Amino acid sequence: MPFLSDHHGCQGWKGEMAERIRAFDWSVTSLGSLQHWSHSLRSTVQLMLGSPVPMVMLWGPLGYMIYNDAYAVFAGGRHPYLLGCAVELGWPEVAEFNRGVMNTCLSGGTLSYRNKELVLLRNGEPENVWLDLYYSPVAGDDQAPAGVIAIVVETTAHVISEQRRQAAEDDLRQMTRNLEQRVLEEVNARLSAEEQLRQAQKLEAIGGLTGGVAHDFNNLLQVISGNLHLLARHEPDNANVQRRTGAALAAVERGAKLSAQLLAFARRQPLSPAIYNPRHLYEGLGELLQRALGETIAIKVQLPDQPWCIHVDRNQLENAVLNLAINARDAMGGEGTISISAENLLLDRSFCTGKDINPGEYLRLTVADSGSGMSPEVLKQAFEPFFTTKSDGHGTGLGLSMVFGFVKQSGGHIDILSLPGQGTRVQMYFARSVAQEAQRASACPARGPTGQERILVVEDNADVRSAAVEMLKHEGYWVRTAANGDAAMQLLMAGLKVDLIFTDVVMPGRIKSTDLATWARTQAPPIAVLFTSGHTRDMISRNHQLSPDTHLLSKPYGPEDLSAMVRSLLGA
Repeated sequence: MPFLSDHHGCQGWKGEMAERIRAFDWSVTSLGSLQHWSHSLRSTVQLMLGSPVPMVMLWGPLGYMIYNDAYAVFAGGRHPYLLGCAVELGWPEVAEFNRGVMNTCLSGGTLSYRNKELVLLRNGEPENVWLDLYYSPVAGDDQAPAGVIAIVVETTAHVISEQRRQAAEDDLRQMTRNLEQRVLEEVNARLSAEEQLRQAQKLEAIGGLTGGVAHDFNNLLQVISGNLHLLARHEPDNANVQRRTGAALAAVERGAKLSAQLLAFARRQPLSPAIYNPRHLYEGLGELLQRALGETIAIKVQLPDQPWCIHVDRNQLENAVLNLAINARDAMGGEGTISISAENLLLDRSFCTGKDINPGEYLRLTVADSGSGMSPEVLKQAFEPFFTTKSDGHGTGLGLSMVFGFVKQSGGHIDILSLPGQGTRVQMYFARSVAQEAQRASACPARGPTGQERILVVEDNADVRSAAVEMLKHEGYWVRTAANGDAAMQLLMAGLKVDLIFTDVVMPGRIKSTDLATWARTQAPPIAVLFTSGHTRDMISRNHQLSPDTHLLSKPYGPEDLSAMVRSLLGA
């Protein structure tokens, strides 16, 4: 059709859709040719074309469609077919919905919808989409409603993100609620079958059960944690997503703490033992103890002039003392004195009989209180997981269980001496180490920049593997994957060059993670290996005690933990 002059009011229209509207033969519709359009219609079209928000005009009883550039993008493959088309013909799958819109607005009413779900065929396939929709009548020159103006804002990505978050959160909440019940049911079933066994045998059996549960739980937590971190990264400016993911990640941390306590009791937590001088005990714990116990608790520390060194994981030892001190505070009702002492002792055969330790030189660490004490019945069950005399919401019953597991895993022995009304003494025995105390490690250097190094991720759990890959790629690494050790070795033997292998400890197949690590160490130059696991099952450790050249990232881990470990190994 011929180009229109300024007096028709259309020359100022800008954009691709303006050109299409001018070029369209409107005489085939009830609107008539463009030069005969009413002033009201032309003004509304000009307003719509200037808007960055998707807008569409539905003119006349049939709702002939006129829309702007943003709506053309929303329409997908239906553009430009929709231009000049009656709305019910243009969107037949939602014809009834649009018919209601037309009837309401041509009668002078308005409509609005938030996150309205519709099924649309935009690119030849049905899509579930969510939209914010706003409909208002447009008056003709006679001031009667002659058309409908619609603002269409697609919220599909936001709605799906919220649905996934609510699901990455409901599952975690349910899992956290169910874990304790599941463990309690399993523990009670095992206890009833082993009533005639000695107490040590019973605790050993429970430990094997809870360790397996914790391992599976850690894998589930890793999937949830990884995807929550990735969701937060994908929506950095969405305050609602950040708040929700933050709350969910806090629940993950609580679940991880519970799992760590179970692994400690089961003697399956990865330990990094070193020579430790008990003189450092108060230096490392003093301020933390006072802050945790409160000002109404006095702390008395007694150490020999030359306490014997022991071979333990310092962090776990201090954590055990902290747990015992908190139990002592609660037993005293929040007021009193807690004594922490160390003694050098020579244990003879009669003392060691039945305690699973050998006679010799030991350091005894004692945490004592003047609280209410324990009855013989309570004392008999004190180390059992989830057993507690505290009221609901004031303890999980895992504190003493965790200390018991740590001491046993460290090759030591633990006793509780207690009587009602006479307080409690918890005594931990650790074998003396004659090796020299190592120099304290200097502060870790500042983290260097990420590089373009090549990493092979070996993980049999597809969800865990996918999250790990996305975390590493976000840091700029080149990543390849394998579902097990067999597939990983095939890639490496076929010539794949990598700088680091990030592998789960326990996987199906003939080639184990330890085989990959052995092969990596023989290469020139050696390839760095970082293990990860819910627990080690002694495959990469002796009694779950890691050697200095074995590096383990325990599940669940976050992006920062993974990035720091990878950077540390590659930098070394």
